[in-house]
Amino acid sequence: MLTIDAAGTYLLSGSCTDGSVKIKKGTTGVRLILCGLSLTSADTAPITCNKSSEVVIVAADGTENVLTDAAANNDESNSGNENAENAVIKCKDGSAVTLCGAGTLTLNAYGKNGIKSGATTAEEGEASLTIRELTLNINASVNDAINAEQYLAVESDTLNLATADVALHCDLIMDIGAEGTDGPTIAIAEACEGIEAAALSIRSGDISIVCTDDCLNAANSDLANYDFAINISGGTIVAYTTAGDGFDSNGSLTISGGNVTVWSGGNADNQPLDADGTIAITGGTVLAAGSSAGMGMNLSTTQAYVIFGSAGISGMGNMCGQPGSFGGMQPPQNGGQPKSDSKVSGNFQPSDDFRPGDMTSNNISAATATAQAGSDNSSGNAI
Repeated sequence: MLTIDAAGTYLLSGSCTDGSVKIKKGTTGVRLILCGLSLTSADTAPITCNKSSEVVIVAADGTENVLTDAAANNDESNSGNENAENAVIKCKDGSAVTLCGAGTLTLNAYGKNGIKSGATTAEEGEASLTIRELTLNINASVNDAINAEQYLAVESDTLNLATADVALHCDLIMDIGAEGTDGPTIAIAEACEGIEAAALSIRSGDISIVCTDDCLNAANSDLANYDFAINISGGTIVAYTTAGDGFDSNGSLTISGGNVTVWSGGNADNQPLDADGTIAITGGTVLAAGSSAGMGMNLSTTQAYVIFGSAGISGMGNMCGQPGSFGGMQPPQNGGQPKSDSKVSGNFQPSDDFRPGDMTSNNISAATATAQAGSDNSSGNAI
């Protein structure tokens, strides 16, 4: 085990089949340069950033780095293991950790989480986890790919995530991208839930999600009287769930920009857009499709919209055709786009070059010619 207890830059390279790196509690100004590192730990986290530490982990330009733990690195299933940290990279309470670099970092999580970030406390200080300018691959076969308690920021570059539970989770606040930037590319190939936080903001990026429960979720059962919110102001999102809601907020859901394409499955009480509060659409392009009647929704919009559904069903719960049909549209495969020959049910026939997220006036002129803000066309005929 390598223990770091002083500020400085540390270069880590080579291969180790059972080792770990620990940054001592309260140590700040630490910079770990991973330069072709392959590090496996048998019973603990390969890298642990202890309480109140300040650490920058850099994947050096052009290098591939792999961190792997074992099933023993889980104190729930291995209660006798006092070394378990429940993550490949463990960032404890009050730690401020940044992952960055022009190289590649792959995490194989066989214990519990890929990355675990702690909470802000009066004793340990503010906690945060920031990811930027990095190609990050996480395979988490037990729990979450990334789990943060306080604050998670995903600013740029590429994340490829496959996980047994939530791909990106934060108990409180998560920010993805930034206004005026291209933002990160996030590909969630397999998950129970895609992205979850109490307050989730997506400002830029290219995000694809395939999951079995909610694609985006604003929730935390431990918080009472919290203003749960999903705010989307930019970026491109293509999301598909087999059984949950597309976007689900226990508070408000606001879309003010970007290109959003979301499909939900046919399970009862699930729909592509769901919020306990108001769903406000004030900008951007949104295509939301699902085959369940859902539970209805409170929609507020300042721009024209069209709702398609079978006769006798109002609201957005059964958009784009008969139950189970997706209105003739094909849900995405592995986060991809629908087939180019997709058609929407009713009299609205998009052109052959129609793509969700690219709904230009040429492609939907038949619908937009007479559509007004607040139009609901649940009968199945285009306005």
